[in-house]
Amino acid sequence: MSTVQGRWADAGFLLADWEVRPRYGTLLCRSDPTATPVQLEPRVMAVLVCLAKHSGEVVTRDEFIADVWGGRVVSDEALSRCISLLRHALADDTREPRFIRTVAKVGYALLQPPTPLTSAAPPDTALPPRPEGAPEAVQPRRARIRRDFVAALVGVGLVTAIAALFALRGPRPDPDAPPPPVTRLLVLPFDVHEARDLGRDVGNELAEEISVSLARVRGLRISGSTSASVLAASHAAAVDAGRKLGVDAVLDGAVAESAQGLRVTVRLTRTDDAHLLWSRVYERKAEDIFAVESSIASAVVRELLGLLSRESLVGVPSAEPDSRDLAAYQLYLRGAYQLRLRGEESLRLAIDRFSAALRQDPSYARAQVGLASAYVLLPSYTFEDPDEMYALAGKALDAADRLSGTRSLSAGTRAYLSFTRRRWLDAEVSFRTAIAADPNNPEIRQQYSQLLGATGRLDAALAQIQLARDIDPLAPVVADRMGILHLWLGRDAEAATDVALARELGLEEAAYPETKIILDLHQHADTVAADALRSLQHTVNRPDAWIEPTLEAYRHPDKRQAAIELLDRARDLGAVSARVYFGAMVLLGSAARALRAVSVRNDRDANDLEFLFSVDAMAIRRDPLFGDFVRDIGLSAYWDRFGWPAACRRDGGRIACH
Repeated sequence: MSTVQGRWADAGFLLADWEVRPRYGTLLCRSDPTATPVQLEPRVMAVLVCLAKHSGEVVTRDEFIADVWGGRVVSDEALSRCISLLRHALADDTREPRFIRTVAKVGYALLQPPTPLTSAAPPDTALPPRPEGAPEAVQPRRARIRRDFVAALVGVGLVTAIAALFALRGPRPDPDAPPPPVTRLLVLPFDVHEARDLGRDVGNELAEEISVSLARVRGLRISGSTSASVLAASHAAAVDAGRKLGVDAVLDGAVAESAQGLRVTVRLTRTDDAHLLWSRVYERKAEDIFAVESSIASAVVRELLGLLSRESLVGVPSAEPDSRDLAAYQLYLRGAYQLRLRGEESLRLAIDRFSAALRQDPSYARAQVGLASAYVLLPSYTFEDPDEMYALAGKALDAADRLSGTRSLSAGTRAYLSFTRRRWLDAEVSFRTAIAADPNNPEIRQQYSQLLGATGRLDAALAQIQLARDIDPLAPVVADRMGILHLWLGRDAEAATDVALARELGLEEAAYPETKIILDLHQHADTVAADALRSLQHTVNRPDAWIEPTLEAYRHPDKRQAAIELLDRARDLGAVSARVYFGAMVLLGSAARALRAVSVRNDRDANDLEFLFSVDAMAIRRDPLFGDFVRDIGLSAYWDRFGWPAACRRDGGRIACH
């Protein structure tokens, strides 16, 4: 790096159509006359300047630390966060980078050569000051689930509408008959309004810990935590909440401060007649919270012995975590809470909390699993390099297995990690292990449905997501997943209902917005689909001239060749992403191009594969190239072991699909 280059990089420079003003902390898109400057954090801008100073070179982590942090030791997450925010601001994508390239295990490189500004005058358009505590102007391109969707569902109208979706259990016809057995239980979040500090953390986690313990009881189904949180946020009374979900009994409680430490009140109520089956009050010191959780779960199970046959029970479960360190447990609870919220900020906070818990207690196996889960999910909400995040997740899972002495604790996260890496056999085995250990976990069943869909077993995938809905009927991601599967199966009316319910439950944007575009096309809402495609293009500063001809060709097969050639040129010029190009080629029936596109993509998102088994991809499956494709990616070996989908079969030495 020359001294001259260092000076003009500090003063300001151009990066493609972006004007970078380090002294003012702003980026300005020159190609958009209506654009206003985007404000960057000082440290984020310093990372961009460091890349510009070393244009044409790979900047190592140590070089960033020396230049940006003055040699002060910082975590890897600090640099990753800055790179992620830069990519957001520049509308860049790690899968198809235009500005910043990740060099695995080395560092980062700037792909566009910076050029000096002719003037160092301040930008013409001033950016208004950001209010204290307000979010940055930069927003992630990838869709995110609203961080606090539960709060948005408090309205009475929504709960009333949801109640109509589920049948209520009627009264017993014979009043002298014994009460029916409890086969389905709703565990509501505990009231923590009278608790502080540790009490609030414990109260927020206590219901989930009890649910996990009770899920080990055969013959007892626990309603999902999302549905429980929605009903709790609506302030529905416990019995009313239970009736809305059609459960047999409701467990609820409260955590409050007391002279001894914590007072935990718990009660079990039957929903059909509001009869109080059991209640207890526990006075415990804060340090004994592990014993509190274990004793509460055990007491509930003992009460259920009279309602369930003894043969259906597998001992008395314990909610005791695998750490006896109170500080580590607190950090774990906070990490688990952030993990459930999803979104970039929450996942990064989860990583921070789980890492802190492990520094406090290096033997904490469950914190390792939480850390792995956050790493696996992070690429879906950020521009982090998936391979890097998956490697970190694998390392954490291996550590969890060593600490716990079993793979059952990590099975669910390991299964999803194997799925993202297209390790079909490993994923299937791990999912089966995870479901056997935790059959009432809706998230595991939802993720298992993704594996089944990607491997062409759409009916089995739908069956799994229906089981997830039975467990957690108010989970927006479950409704969205059902909508996607119904769409692939050509059940458009059901798909539209599912998508609408997911939005009503708080899922504002789909993680894969292209699926909504396909639904619009199925419903002949071409104008809506075109507008959504333009929005996707404009988000990443790409032209949209190919959209109208492509949709026209979708309706008129005689125009498809011209549209395909137009899309080829757009792809070569970088005017359309590989993912959108792949979807367009499926819709236009070009098997060679569609299969080549999904094979060469850097990210190779396993979720995209299930589109190849949809009603839209029939022409692709019928092409002889498809049989070679599924063999090359290992699906035929998976089918040989776990069963072939209805769409494919062996025909001599070849694979034939329809």
